[in-house]
Amino acid sequence: MTKQFATIFFIALAILLFVLSLLTGSNGINISDLTKILNNDEMFLLILEQIRLPRALAAFFAGAALALSGALMQAVLKNPLASPFTLGISQASAFGASFAIIVLQSYSSSFIFGGNFITTLCAFISSLVCTFTILYLGKFSNMKSESLILAGVAIGALFGSMTMFLQYFATEIDVATTLFWTFGDISKASFTSALIIAGIFLPILFFFYKIFWQFDAMMMGNESAKSFGVNIEKLRIGAMILASLLSAVTVSFLGIIGFIGLIAPHIVRLIFGSGHKLLLPLSSLIGGGLLLCADIISRVILSPVIVPVGILTSFLGAPLFLYLLTRKKS
Repeated sequence: MTKQFATIFFIALAILLFVLSLLTGSNGINISDLTKILNNDEMFLLILEQIRLPRALAAFFAGAALALSGALMQAVLKNPLASPFTLGISQASAFGASFAIIVLQSYSSSFIFGGNFITTLCAFISSLVCTFTILYLGKFSNMKSESLILAGVAIGALFGSMTMFLQYFATEIDVATTLFWTFGDISKASFTSALIIAGIFLPILFFFYKIFWQFDAMMMGNESAKSFGVNIEKLRIGAMILASLLSAVTVSFLGIIGFIGLIAPHIVRLIFGSGHKLLLPLSSLIGGGLLLCADIISRVILSPVIVPVGILTSFLGAPLFLYLLTRKKS
């Protein structure tokens, strides 16, 4: 399979999954819904516009944002196991959002910017604390990249315990809100949340795509990268901050969705190699496709019950990642 053919295949697959997502309801995939579109069925078009289209857009852009976040973290930390989930950044975002919901009462108070903005801001600040802790450990404590992953696991557990501490003293309604929120559910998406995620994801992808060669230079070693004029510290801090922003915004709107940021870059490396000119955009494309696929399965696997997609990505992601590791080693 040539790289050009594989690229066209994944683009076509993402488009197909997007269309299937529009045709999928709580009763499964309905191909017959295509005739309703052609017949201009007003009731179905309303469902499509208000529910299914925002959901499909949010699934694609959230998956793409998480995958790009994982690809950036793996590049600057030089560790293929780095992702918002394994570094504890998703858990930190969850703590920040739980703090906003439980302590600040972001969804019940009359904040001038709205509850979503406060929740997203707290999630982002919390993820930044986690990010700078990881960067501090890496730079000043001279920890190896493998040790940083273990540090991320410990930091994630710490933020998880602090989230549970808040929930222990919260009201039943706030506990239910935070628990439902942390499940990772695309049904919470709206046009606004999908557009915000897309509005943050696309400029970040474009920016790093323009300087993809700097990541390639880093792969050859710090000295080689400096000889090409790469400011390693500036690139590392900038990439980690923007990767955290991608993760925080996605988590704050849709909850914790694991493994997308870890798996998508590995799939790209297996097929296209490690060059970041293809790795960054194709990881985003495959990440969006993976989350679209997981969301479709979540709606049909126990129909009419809809399983939160965060549960499904963890169920499917763990064995798929182990398979990829085994195949890569062989």
